[in-house]
Amino acid sequence: MNTLFSLLAVALSLCTLCSFQAQAIWFEASGQAVVHNGDKRHARKMATQEALKQALMFAGARVNSVQQLVDGLLQDDRLEVRAGGEVNKVELIHENYQGDIVTVAIRADIFPQESQCRASDYQKSVVTTWFPIRNKQQATLGQLYNIGKDLPRQLHRSFSATSQHANIHSVENFYVTPGNDLSRQATALARKAGGQFVLLAEITDISNQQSDPSMLAFWKDSEINRNFTLDVHLINGMTGEVLISQPFHTQSDWPFDPHNTVDTASNTFWQSSYGSAIRQQLDDLAQRIDEEIACLPAHGRVLQSSHQQLSIDIGKAHGVSLGDRLKVFKLNQFYDPMGNSHYQYQVHPVEVQVTRLSLRSSVVESVNGVPLANIQPNDFVSRR
Repeated sequence: MNTLFSLLAVALSLCTLCSFQAQAIWFEASGQAVVHNGDKRHARKMATQEALKQALMFAGARVNSVQQLVDGLLQDDRLEVRAGGEVNKVELIHENYQGDIVTVAIRADIFPQESQCRASDYQKSVVTTWFPIRNKQQATLGQLYNIGKDLPRQLHRSFSATSQHANIHSVENFYVTPGNDLSRQATALARKAGGQFVLLAEITDISNQQSDPSMLAFWKDSEINRNFTLDVHLINGMTGEVLISQPFHTQSDWPFDPHNTVDTASNTFWQSSYGSAIRQQLDDLAQRIDEEIACLPAHGRVLQSSHQQLSIDIGKAHGVSLGDRLKVFKLNQFYDPMGNSHYQYQVHPVEVQVTRLSLRSSVVESVNGVPLANIQPNDFVSRR
């Protein structure tokens, strides 16, 4: 068994505590991590982070810091988790070692947040592309020239495992290097691929540093430490607004023979210490995006239109159900005298209802039988 993080259980324990106005709920969860190079302390920390993250996701809670845990767990460390609520206390239930796997079970005292956003329960779709490598010479070690094709597939898995409000709609099979024209690139890609949000990213650092053993340990091999930095831009595919623009960085030891070619599509790579560190960054990225768009309304795009019905690009996979009622609108861009860009929403007076449904598309018709005039492909629908 060689997986870095594996959720064992997320159990809801409705232990009611004192009579607070916002009643606390205890959540129990378990996390798992691999012990690399005998470093049990680091593995225990990562397993605890995973357990707490799963409890928070299940509860829809927010935590800014974690108090010191018993038995040295996470002592003097701070854990930042983005979600919506508050953690009051975390307790260690048990930890168990089997071979090179450590399992940690925790119990978290979580207070639900009083005010939650009233976003649509539809899933928001994200479209992305392959991620280019800025400095291809850095890919020489291990011949990682295809890592930019494999990263979006792993990100898709991260979204499937952790995201509550978004999904990867498609991964377009070409490279896009983010530039100064981010908005234009994103809106064009959204029209082409049908996503509501566009994720453009570039691998900016996969350099490595090698340290030779001391003369007293001449029998040891050289140690290689490798960086990983992914510059990420999340853009609203409808307006071109940049919602997230930040790097995600990690580093880890490079456990492979420096003369060997490494297949970045293989489980061997993704279950290694370096691949696992990257996967953690992709999980963090998926959660960061999920939080950013959680309270934004979900939009669909009109694919075909007639006077009787419209085909739209959201369906069962996004949470759409037969009978759902939607509003149709256009988005018009205009400029003020200072040259600043603004948007104006033009809402169609006729409400539409879902009459046919497939996995990623739907057919809607006028609720009152009024003809659907002046609606064109690339107009939008939203449940308000």
